[in-house]
Amino acid sequence: MARDEKFKQEVLRLAGTEVRTCIQCGTCSASCPTASLMDPSIRRLIKLCLEGKREEALHNETLWLCTSCLLCTVRCPRGIRPKAVVSALKDIAERAGLQSKDASYEQFFLKQIKDFGRIAELSLTAEFLLVFPQGAVQSMQMGLELLPRGKIDLKIEKINGRDEVKRIVEELGKK
Repeated sequence: MARDEKFKQEVLRLAGTEVRTCIQCGTCSASCPTASLMDPSIRRLIKLCLEGKREEALHNETLWLCTSCLLCTVRCPRGIRPKAVVSALKDIAERAGLQSKDASYEQFFLKQIKDFGRIAELSLTAEFLLVFPQGAVQSMQMGLELLPRGKIDLKIEKINGRDEVKRIVEELGKK
């Protein structure tokens, strides 16, 4: 795969030039609570950026699985901010029109936050299953476990201050 020096420089500009000093020790990946779901790992993602491998670095779900817990950054022995690399890649991906496979779920989630000031699991799941029916069996199994325990509200109660929540979400969407 061809090296994209312009891509590499953009990542370094956004994430910090100290990324060049990465020794590929794997501490970031070992610290990550979602590492088992990631392919490539955070360590490998940094390597792809340093090698200028734009397509591989941008076309994966790792970018969207980061929980922003910052354990990778806190534990890095070189003082690199792996989370900043992930954020830089997300920014580049979004500008290129790339989205997570879960983007429709995120849109439903934000719509509920704007409309009600909170989410209601049942209606959120129902809306999502209309566009992703493959998840129906798993959702029903989970629902059958949570419903008898009172963990799922069957109605959406609007909170006070919804207009302020909506304004905040819309303001964040402009950035």
